[in-house]
Amino acid sequence: MAQIAGLRGVLPVASKVAEVVAAPLDLAKAVAAGTVERDPGRAVYRYHQVFAGPNRTFTRKNLILAVRLVPWTEGTVRPHEATLPADRERALAPIRANAGHVAPVVFGYRDPPNEIERVLRRAESARPTFEVTTPDGTSHRLWRVQDAEVLGKLRHEIAPKKLSVLEGHDRYEAMLAYQQELDQKHGLAMYSSGNYGLACLVNLEDPTLATAARHRIARGDIKRDAVLAAAKPHFIIEQLAGAAKDVGKLVGALGQNVAHQPAFVVVFAGDADAWKLTLSPDVSPYAEGVVVHRALQKLDPVVVDNLFVARTMPGVELSTELDPNAALAAVATSGAAIIMRPLSVEQIAHVDELGQLLPAGSTALHPPIANGLVSLAIDPDEDLV
Repeated sequence: MAQIAGLRGVLPVASKVAEVVAAPLDLAKAVAAGTVERDPGRAVYRYHQVFAGPNRTFTRKNLILAVRLVPWTEGTVRPHEATLPADRERALAPIRANAGHVAPVVFGYRDPPNEIERVLRRAESARPTFEVTTPDGTSHRLWRVQDAEVLGKLRHEIAPKKLSVLEGHDRYEAMLAYQQELDQKHGLAMYSSGNYGLACLVNLEDPTLATAARHRIARGDIKRDAVLAAAKPHFIIEQLAGAAKDVGKLVGALGQNVAHQPAFVVVFAGDADAWKLTLSPDVSPYAEGVVVHRALQKLDPVVVDNLFVARTMPGVELSTELDPNAALAAVATSGAAIIMRPLSVEQIAHVDELGQLLPAGSTALHPPIANGLVSLAIDPDEDLV
């Protein structure tokens, strides 16, 4: 059972919204400076992202509220990718520093009849509490919803649903770690704010729900010819002459695939050319010893991390980057950049429903949510229900 609650959110002062979302938020300093203020009453927050898509403008409709934190093993909240301990620790640091959550975890839920949308529709007819446009051109609109009847209906609609983490696995695990720290120190009451995490919910059936690729950056002693020779038994290798710095060509090359096989582009430091690698149709990663569910063996992150990088670049340091230009710039003098395709929402949901995990850093949403729009200040003595 998914338990939700309203919260007394910490919101930017209307005239300071752009300033708050432009940089990491320090709650104590922002409160002292008067750039944020706490809501006097409990609320949930309707959140729209308005962004440019193919041939028209899209509006993605989200809901920001508090979700009760439960371990993965309970099954109410489900992951689809692994979390590295270092990433969890990095996410935990700002939670401790702020004594609260300034960045929500994004969850998907299934609601084919759009009952939750109907509950929230009236709130959208009013003027937004505030609106801000981020540098990527996305307009972010927020409404405060405090009607007790609406909150009750939302609890009823969301309670039987399972929540799938779409973005923020490291933050969710960090929230769980902070919850445990507070419980050991204070002994949290059942409805204490310490038992809840800041969440942004979106319907998995929302047609505007789009994903982004996480490109790989490999750092280490990488020799191009040795890597390509080691990859040859498993991949069709195509040279993209002079394309190493042309992101348009690199991404465009990934749109032309052999038999819908996994594919990616590798750019080696100091090389003017790029190299497109496509998994050979007769190669089964599972049969090659990749430990993964058979249904997921040909998802791009599985192939790249577990078959390509692990077999051709053992021991390298691997990180991810959303911006392909930044990924290429990161390997200007050493290493290699791996330009990826995004997984679809359907593929992510399939991983989740199978109870499996992709490699850490496999997925992202496009466009990203704006952090700092709503924060959850945690007081172990404050109840949310």
